[in-house]
This record gives sequence, structure tokens and C-alpha cells, in this order.
Amino acid sequence: MDSKSLNNKSLNAKSLLLSILSLLSILFILFTLQASWNNPQEQTKLDLLQTDLILQATQIQGKAQDSTKDDIFQVFIGESKPQELYAQALNSYQEVLKASKSNLASLERLSQSPESRDYEPQALSKQKQKKQTSVSEISIRTGLLQIQTGDTQGAIATWEAVAELEGQSMTSYGLTAQILKGLWSEPTMLFPNAEVQIQRTLDGWYRKVALTKLYQSQQRSEKIPELEQQAQIEVNAAINRLVIINSIPLIGGSVGILVWIGLLVQWIFFRKSSPFHRPSQGDLDQNLNQNNLQVPWGFGTIWEVMVLWFTAFCLMTQLVLPLIFEFLGIQTRASEDYTIQALLVLIPYTLSVIPMLPILQASLAVYQPLPEGWFRIKIKPPQWLLWGVGGYFASVPLVLVISIISQKFLQGQGGGNPLLPILTDSQNNLPKFLLWTTLAIAAPFFEEYLFRGFLLPSLAKFLPVWGAIALSGFFFALAHLNLADIIPLTTLGIVMGFVYWRSKNLLSSMLLHCLWNSGSFFALIALGGK
Repeated sequence: MDSKSLNNKSLNAKSLLLSILSLLSILFILFTLQASWNNPQEQTKLDLLQTDLILQATQIQGKAQDSTKDDIFQVFIGESKPQELYAQALNSYQEVLKASKSNLASLERLSQSPESRDYEPQALSKQKQKKQTSVSEISIRTGLLQIQTGDTQGAIATWEAVAELEGQSMTSYGLTAQILKGLWSEPTMLFPNAEVQIQRTLDGWYRKVALTKLYQSQQRSEKIPELEQQAQIEVNAAINRLVIINSIPLIGGSVGILVWIGLLVQWIFFRKSSPFHRPSQGDLDQNLNQNNLQVPWGFGTIWEVMVLWFTAFCLMTQLVLPLIFEFLGIQTRASEDYTIQALLVLIPYTLSVIPMLPILQASLAVYQPLPEGWFRIKIKPPQWLLWGVGGYFASVPLVLVISIISQKFLQGQGGGNPLLPILTDSQNNLPKFLLWTTLAIAAPFFEEYLFRGFLLPSLAKFLPVWGAIALSGFFFALAHLNLADIIPLTTLGIVMGFVYWRSKNLLSSMLLHCLWNSGSFFALIALGGK
């Protein structure tokens, strides 16, 4: 009786602990999602990069010697005229400028508040300087777009605001703002070294507009043909990058539609061989062991594994690792070093998800050896390749459509992607390789092992297969803690769940996951490359 009483007390204490951790996990998820909702999906640097590429490519219109390039560009812009493109670009830049000024004002208030004592003064000062430089750079470009839309006085006011912002500590962007203001003022004011300064701080379409005005004001019309020649080279590069950026969703979506058409034809005419075919009860009884994994544990074990893993994940990412990095002074150095930033993505991610393995080992220890088929990772037979690649193409049109609907529904709210600056700003290949390692190797392995390898088949003991696939996909999306990603990632998780369930090999969903993350990664590389 004493032994049984102790066991009961132990179980009660364990249940109480898991209940408390579950409540804390739910609260953390709710607060994090609320924070992401309050963080708008503003026009980010990513959007501006694509805007700049399109502006760069507008220089081809009506002047292209290569009609193919002109045709390709028309595919991207549709029926839009140059003035409409300028207006759209101006709207994007003004949104970013407004958000950047708001962030700078928040940093100013923070630096003057008692809370500033919690921050290292040098780090806070660097952050303010970086944000101020960003505001100045965006302002210069915004002014040139205002010029193209006919708002010369608005452009001059925008450039004057840069001088007011920088004051005595004028940067190269502040000097460029003065030069541009002089060029479009009445009468024109010319500054020494204006050409060098414009070439240093502007590129692409913006540099061409500014230099054209400078050469006209200096009566150096012989330099304009050189500008046109350089613009043609840049146009070709811009269109090539636009092709790469859009080819992934375009080709992937097109192949994906063909895959779905093929699946529909197979369902209509060859239903028994369709991956969506549900066998009759007799067939199901004969192939029970082949189609379903035996689940020896109950709901309590599922609850235990998921809650303990998420608790370990939160503790590592929110407490342990930040304290370690703060103690070592790594965060301060990371603000200027993209390699350190990339390492601060790879290392924390790996350390925060790797506790999943000992948690699974401990929770499932009493069920060892596990029934055949659990956590199966087998290279042979190679059908997993077909499932992974086919699942990837099938997921592209689904997730793209769902993403568009989700963005409309959320009306621009829901958070953004913290990895974008490393991918778009860094010109060093090492940080990009480290990020790719995180996204295409670590994430597919750990996330598929947990959500498809353990959670999905465990839930299938209590739910219909499609219910288990959908619910595991939702938990997969929820674990990313970003409101804007929940619906698209749930869709992707459902496809990965179905691919794993039919292939019975984790390599298939891992491959799909790797292809998805790699496709997004290389599109961003093309967008941010110089």
C-alpha cells in the first residue's frame, strides 16, 4: 500500500507540474502572438529591395534594344505605367520612413528614460546612430521619388528634414541630401564634389536620376550617354534578379498545379492507386501494420513530451542563452557583425531544440524497444525522394494562395522575419551559409523528428488520420510563434504530414522541408545581392 501510495503521489505531483507548465506555455504563446500582432508587417527592407529592382528595370521601357528583356519586364509590371510605378514606390518608401522615424523616436525616449540604465550606453548609442542613418538614406530616396511624381516642394522638405535630423554630426547621407536640395532649388545651387558624393551614396535608378540632373545643371550633356549605357547594364542585372526571385513561386506553382491536375486525374480514373484513396475495411484490416504505427503510450505521454520540450525551448531562448550572451558581451558585437548574428541564430536554435531528443528518450524509455516503424529514416528504397520533391511542388500553390488570403485577412499585422537583414544586407557568404545550415538542415531534422516523427502518429491513436495530420500541422505552425505564419505554415505542415504518413519515412518530409526553406532562402539572396 505504501508503494502504491507513493506512486500515486508521484503521479499527482507530475500531473500538477505539467499542468502548471502547460498554463505557462499557453500564456507565453498568447503573449508572443499578441506581440506579433502589435508588430505590423510594415514595408520592410525586403519590399524596398524589390521596389528598387523594379525601378531600375523601368529604365528599359521604350529604350530596350533587346525586346525579350522588355517583354520579361512587362510580365512583372503588367499594365502599370512608369508614373504609376513611381507612385507605388513612393507609397512604399513613405510607409517605411514613417515606421523608421517612429522607431528612432522610441529609441530617443528610451535613452532619456530611467530604463536606459538597463542598456549598455555604447550599444544604445550605436543602435540610435544606425537607425538615424537608415532614416537619412530612406529620406534621400523618398525625395527622388517625390520629384518623379511632380512634388518638388515635398522632396525639398524631405531633404531638409535630413539636415535637421543629423544636425552638426552630418553623415554622407546628410551631405547628399543638401546636394539634391540644391539641384532642385530655384535657383540651382551646385556643391563641390557632388558627383563623387552621389556615386558614393546612391545606386541604380536613384543614382541615374540624381546624376542626370547634376550633368544638366553643370551643362555636361556629354556624360549623359555614359549614364544610359551604365543603366542598360544595370537593367539587365535587375531583370535577371527579378527572374530568379519570381521563378521559384512561378515555376514551383506551375509544376504544383500540374501535380494537382495529375492527382485529380488519378483519383477519377485510377482511384485505388491514388495517394488519397482510403482502402475498404477488409483491405485496412489486412494492411493494418503496414499503414499504421502501433502507439503503446497514451495521451499523457504526448502531453508530457510536448510540454517539456516547449518549456525547455522557452527557457533556452528566453533566459539561459540571453544571459550567457549578455555575460560574454556577444550581443554588442553582433550588432555590426553579420557572421556573429548568423551564429546567434544557428547556435541558439540548435541548443533550444536539441533537448527534444533526451526528453523523447526519457519519456519513451518504458516502451523500449519501440514498435517497428517509429522515427524511420531510411535511404533505401529511394521512394522518399519522389514523395519529398512531389510534396514540395504540391505545397507551393497551396501555401502561396493561403499566404495571400492570410495577409488580406490580417491587414498587414502579424510580425516579420528577423533573418532578413542578414540575408539582404550582408555581402559575406559565411553568414549566409550559416543561416542556410540552420534553415535547410537543422530545422528540417529537428522539427520533422518531433512533429511528424512523434506527434502525428501519436495523435492518430486518438483522432482520424486527417485530424491528426491537421492538428500536428497546426502545432508545427504555432511553435514558430508568429501570427502571420500560422495559417500558411499550418498548410505546409499538413502537406508534410501527409507526405510522411504515406511514405512512412521521415526523410521525405525532411526533404520537403529542406526544399521549402532553401527556395525561400535563395530567393532572398537574389533579392539582396549586389
